[in-house]
Amino acid sequence: MSDHGRFAFEPLLNLVNGRPVGVEVQRCQARDQTATVARNAVWGTRQLAEFDSGIAIASVLHGTGYDATVPLHVDVLADTVVAARRRVTQLRTALSNREGGGSVPPVLLEINPALSAAPPDALADGLAELRAGGFGIGFDAVGRGFGLDMIAELEPDLVKIDAQLVSRLPRDPRARTVVRALCDVCRAVGVRVAAVGVADLDALAAVRDHGIPWAQGPLLAAPRRRPATDGILLPVDLMPRIHATLPSPVPRNAPAAAPPLPVLGELARNAVSLPEDATAEHVRQALADHPQAGSVILLGAAGRPEGFLDRNRFMLTISGPFGRALYANRPAHALAEPPRTTTPDTDVRSALARCLSGDRTRSYDDLVLIDATGACTGVVHVADLLQEATGVTSAA
Repeated sequence: MSDHGRFAFEPLLNLVNGRPVGVEVQRCQARDQTATVARNAVWGTRQLAEFDSGIAIASVLHGTGYDATVPLHVDVLADTVVAARRRVTQLRTALSNREGGGSVPPVLLEINPALSAAPPDALADGLAELRAGGFGIGFDAVGRGFGLDMIAELEPDLVKIDAQLVSRLPRDPRARTVVRALCDVCRAVGVRVAAVGVADLDALAAVRDHGIPWAQGPLLAAPRRRPATDGILLPVDLMPRIHATLPSPVPRNAPAAAPPLPVLGELARNAVSLPEDATAEHVRQALADHPQAGSVILLGAAGRPEGFLDRNRFMLTISGPFGRALYANRPAHALAEPPRTTTPDTDVRSALARCLSGDRTRSYDDLVLIDATGACTGVVHVADLLQEATGVTSAA
C-alpha cells in the first residue's frame, strides 16, 4: 500500500447494489500509524492522542476532489477521543477552510481500540461531544477491541468487523459465533454492520451469509490515490445474484419461495441537503457540485425534511426564460414540493407500491428516509428499487 504515498483512500461498498457508501482514508506509512509509533516510544496517553489527532487532520487535508455525497471515514484511537477530542473537532473546519467553504464530505470517525487508556464513561462523554459537533461515529476492529455492551449502550452509526475475524469466517465456527452475536446486537439496536478486509470469494460469501450489507477489501475495490468515487462499482461477477446456488428440489406442486427483498436502509444514499431557508441559487450550486444527485432536500429544525427539489423539475424552472433572474435570490422553498418520506425498514415491494400509487408525475422522485425522530437519514433512488425488484443488475 506504500505505493500510494503517505495516504490512500479505500472505498466502502454496498453489497446489495454495488455502489460506494463511503471512503476510508488509510495511513500507508509506518511513521503515521500510531500503534507502530507507540511500540517504539515511551509515550503516555496525552502524547499518543496528540500525535494521533495530528495525523488524522493531515490525512483529510491530503486528499482533493472529495465526493461530498459519501462520508469520509477517518481513523482515530479511543484514547484520542478521551484526551484530544477538541483537536479532533478541527477536522471538518480544516477541510472546509482548505476547500474555501465549498462542499465537503460528511466525516465519520472510525474509533479504534485504545492503546493506552480510554475508560468507558470518559469515552461515552467524548463520543457524545463529537456527535454533537456533527461527526458520525463508527467502531472499528470490532471483535477484538469493543464489547457488545458498548455497542448496545453507545449505538454507533457503524460497526466494522475486524479483518482477521472476517478472514476466519469461512472455516472457523468460533469466528462465525462471534460475528453472529455482533450482528444480532447491531440489528437489535439499529446499528449498521460492515466487514473489513474481504480478500476472496469464500470470505465474501460468508459475509453475505451473515446478512452484512457493507464491506471493503482487496477483492471488492483497491485503495486509490484520490478520494473521488467516479467509476467505482462492485464488479458484475461479485454482485449477489451471479453466484446464487441452485435451489434444492421441491415437490412439483409446491410454490417457489421468493427470496427476501432488501429494506430501504440497505439501498440508501446520502442526501444532498441544504437549510430550509436556502436560496434557489444555493440549490443550483449544490446540484452542480453533485452531478450524480437527483434531488436536494431542504432541512428544518433537528434535520427534518421540509422540502423536496427534484433535479429535472428544478433545472427546467431555473433555466427557463428569466428563470435565474426571477428565482435565484428567492427562497428555494417556494419551488419545493413535500418530500415523500418513509423509514429505513420499509421493504422494496412496499416502497414501489407507494411510488406507483401516488402522484404519477412524481413516480420517479427519490424517497426520503427518516428516523424515529423524523430526521433525514438519506435518500433512495427509484431506479435502485426497480433494480432490486426485477433482479436486473446494472453496470452504471
